[in-house]
Amino acid sequence: MKQSPNLTLTVEDTSEVVDLYRRRFVRVALNYARDEEAAEDIVSDSFLAYWENRGKLPADTNVAGYIMATVKNRCLNWLKQQKVHARVEKNMSELQRRVLLSSINSLESGDPGHIFDREVQNIIDRQLASMPELTRRIFLASRHESKTHKEIAFEMKLHPRKVNYELQKALALFRAVLKDYFIIIFILLNR
Repeated sequence: MKQSPNLTLTVEDTSEVVDLYRRRFVRVALNYARDEEAAEDIVSDSFLAYWENRGKLPADTNVAGYIMATVKNRCLNWLKQQKVHARVEKNMSELQRRVLLSSINSLESGDPGHIFDREVQNIIDRQLASMPELTRRIFLASRHESKTHKEIAFEMKLHPRKVNYELQKALALFRAVLKDYFIIIFILLNR
């Protein structure tokens, strides 16, 4: 087998690719991932991906080039995952910071029952503003004006099932944006 700098190998050279190019592939992956364990995993997964797909590839496939492309694609996917993880961690840290500040403010004000009143109200107001017009009108009529589903349906010339559907949609939206507060509120109520 010839070693060439442009990584041209054939399917028959598979076992030699691992020996010749593994370190090079790991260096490439490490350059992107900056995490030795992740780089090793990316390269191992890339070799495995090649091995699993080798029967589908043409006999003259440049094995090293194929694996190098797979390494780069897997590095890209890994970096995207790291970006998502970083965003989630940042959001969790921000939530923890807000909970801490609210607890401090509550303790300083002496009224633990109102820890999140303003913050929750702001979230509710933002969610209401972002809702579709019909959903918002139905929700406000039901919750703020205490109208029944039938009254709302009659006034808005809708079927009662449509009113029920829109209310369920609104409540699902609120549950999604307020999910982090349910546990905290439950803890506060059970002190």
